[in-house]
Amino acid sequence: MKSNRQYTDEHASAGVDAPLPEIETWPNQYPGYEIEIEMPEFTSVCPKTGLPDHGILTLTYVPLKRCLELKSLKMSTLAYRDLGI
Repeated sequence: MKSNRQYTDEHASAGVDAPLPEIETWPNQYPGYEIEIEMPEFTSVCPKTGLPDHGILTLTYVPLKRCLELKSLKMSTLAYRDLGI
């Protein structure tokens, strides 16, 4: 029997308008270096099945004027957990 399950535009846009916590920043006093942040506790739900997904999120960037504040970055990332995007 052929399954009619497909990933639709509705799945892809689910939760896009959800309010997310603001990511705070602080001034970068010493430009010219690379920052790597690893978040091994990244979780989300699949928009199609509703089942949990787990992963490691690695963010690497070279800050110019501002650096990301880690706690607010984590809170913003955790806000995606139940959006099903």
